[in-house]
Amino acid sequence: MKLGFLGPKGTFSFEVAENYAGKSELVEFATITEIITSLKNDEIAEAIVPIENSIQGGVTETMDALIETDGIFVKEERIAKIKHHLMANRKYEWKEIKEVYSHPQALAQCRTYLEKNLKNARINQVSSTALAAKEISQKDFCACIANIACVEEYGLTLLASDIQENEWNQTKFWLMSKTQNEEGNQMSLLFSTKHKPGALYRVLRIFNENQVNLTKIESRPAKTELGDYIFLVDLEINDAIDSVIELLKAECKSVKILGRYEGGKL
Repeated sequence: MKLGFLGPKGTFSFEVAENYAGKSELVEFATITEIITSLKNDEIAEAIVPIENSIQGGVTETMDALIETDGIFVKEERIAKIKHHLMANRKYEWKEIKEVYSHPQALAQCRTYLEKNLKNARINQVSSTALAAKEISQKDFCACIANIACVEEYGLTLLASDIQENEWNQTKFWLMSKTQNEEGNQMSLLFSTKHKPGALYRVLRIFNENQVNLTKIESRPAKTELGDYIFLVDLEINDAIDSVIELLKAECKSVKILGRYEGGKL
């Protein structure tokens, strides 16, 4: 069985995938959109994708890919503690480092450290922390912010540990497949409202009146006319959930179930 992840090796996605994989063959992808497309086309059986960070919020590429792709579902949720480390191809003094590479979210989560210690270094954004590590492994007087696994993976030297600003930094990952779970304590779904006054209020009232606890609600542009949105909702399942879904279908312009799953696994 093939399991897709956001590469290259050494990303937090790779770490989560490796912990889950068992006997699965890990398949590396350059973008989240490519992972979702490959899952849809049966090129892989399952996929690990990041969906939300506790500091930076929702991962918009994942949300947009799920909005645009039918027939794939959340099978399981995994939560990873995010720790960022500074590394280079050899030991440097801070003043010797001319450039720092990393993913935009990692750079944002380590802004205070960079401003204090490397304020004169040029900041370069790349598509993943592991790609940053791979690039600077061959560059002198450069450093990167990456997962600790990258030290061994790319033969780097650790310069500083745990440089993130927030010790509660966590990322939620979803394990996706084309098979729906029949059970689970959580559910995620997408809905769009009709264009009339109070439309969103009437949808939220359905959840409230049936005592369904919403743990997250986030909007994304529907990519049609301005002001048209699709809402992503995470909720805790109760005995009323089946009737709630039917009420939502009657009230909303569209409803798509992303899946039932067990939440909160570290």
